[in-house]
Amino acid sequence: MSAVMPAQAASLSWGTQQLGPAITTGLPRASQSFPAPPELARSSAAVTIRKVHVSYRHGGRAVLKSRLCLDGGGPCVDMNGAVLNTSAFAGQDARRGFVLQHEVWSWAGSTTPVRVQADIQVWYERAD
Repeated sequence: MSAVMPAQAASLSWGTQQLGPAITTGLPRASQSFPAPPELARSSAAVTIRKVHVSYRHGGRAVLKSRLCLDGGGPCVDMNGAVLNTSAFAGQDARRGFVLQHEVWSWAGSTTPVRVQADIQVWYERAD
């Protein structure tokens, strides 16, 4: 007896880390771009995002307000703290990258420039 199994989508991921530009009292906003890997960005296959994990850290006392956006015009998800696990981008084209936007919410008595070290992991699937 044989059974016919439905087609399964292959689950894949990519990740990277990056040290962002300095955020200063004169320029209290910065963005970090995380493009999809070149081989994925050039893919003609249908690839969709399943979930995303992003985290960041920085030195200093400044409190940041951050949000993660799909590159090229959103959607965006606000971060509540320095870690985000979300499936809000599920179904979106995985060939697009992400932009992590930071704004100083409070300098907390400090004027020391802030540089954000961010890590992103994107899980996606390709229809087989």
